[in-house]
Amino acid sequence: MPVSTLGFDADRIAKISEDLFELQESYVAKPRKEGAWSRKQILGHLIDSASVNQQRIIEAQISGSIVFEGYAHEKWVELQGYQEQEWEELVTLWCALNMHICTIVEVIPSDVLDKPHSEHSYARTAFRELPADEPSTLGYLIEDYFAHLRYHLDQILSK
Repeated sequence: MPVSTLGFDADRIAKISEDLFELQESYVAKPRKEGAWSRKQILGHLIDSASVNQQRIIEAQISGSIVFEGYAHEKWVELQGYQEQEWEELVTLWCALNMHICTIVEVIPSDVLDKPHSEHSYARTAFRELPADEPSTLGYLIEDYFAHLRYHLDQILSK
């Protein structure tokens, strides 16, 4: 059974990138609301998520394990200074990383995607947390990644 990427593929990533490029710097630099991240910081968070999840997807195939450490996502955004970076550079990087993830996912054999694992870390590392006592798969990690991506893209692109 193929893993769901929630409709994300290279063509959709390219189209979303076009929409992101159209957003004005002054607009993306403002916090969405008091005390919240700006759209630049949200996109930075998605860059970090892409980087971390690319590594997880590859490591899972090498090690055969879907147990991963979490990461301090708020500190990552702060320390990388996404707020001060150029929007076009952030969009370009986000686009490249996600096109690469789409390419990686396309070639994972279904038996690797669907292999059940009794041990995973999704109770503490997934966007859609999964109880630790419920078996899961690498496919779940990938689907969860794209659900997280869609959630934050909606935040960036909503007016």
